Amino acid sequence: MVRKLVILSFLAFFSIAIGLNQSAHADEKGSSYSSKHANPCAMNPCSVKNPCGMKNPCSANPCGMKNPCSAKNPCAAAPKNIRKTAVRDMDVLMNTAEKLWNDPKLGTAGVSCATCHPDGMGLKAEPFPRHMKMANDILTLDQMINFCMTNPMKGKALQWNSVEMTALAAYVKAHTKESDHEHKSCSTNPCGMTNPCGMK
Repeated sequence: MVRKLVILSFLAFFSIAIGLNQSAHADEKGSSYSSKHANPCAMNPCSVKNPCGMKNPCSANPCGMKNPCSAKNPCAAAPKNIRKTAVRDMDVLMNTAEKLWNDPKLGTAGVSCATCHPDGMGLKAEPFPRHMKMANDILTLDQMINFCMTNPMKGKALQWNSVEMTALAAYVKAHTKESDHEHKSCSTNPCGMTNPCGMK
């Protein structure tokens, strides 16, 4: 009788132990299943590092900031004038040109631009730079003006940005009428041998 009670008690304890073990296993399995399958986003490796989840890097438009090229753009800055006093009136410039063209005091030889080219006579329409026989060189208009200033007129070369240079260049431009093939004979050329402009 006692032996049967011991066996029954052992079986009961064993059954209880097996039940508890199965229950615990079931709970563990359920918990594992729930953690892995119930919420598919819980273990999503992209949920934290996803760049789309952070602040959009494109929201701050780089073009909306101050353009870094604006300060370095040479055209963006205010231009520097080539001379202190700008000339804006063409009539005023041409009046100055007329006076300079006829002024022998520009040099020390006692001659003026008008000595060789009265009223602009003999100024040719061929565009500069071109070969100039007197200088035997290819010159720009400004260079030819200074050649005349320092040779026949025996004066000082004009500054490239001076009002005088601009005025004399404007005079030449306004009075060019002849071309090389229309050039008059030496007998009527004011730059003949008796004229300082006729020097070699």
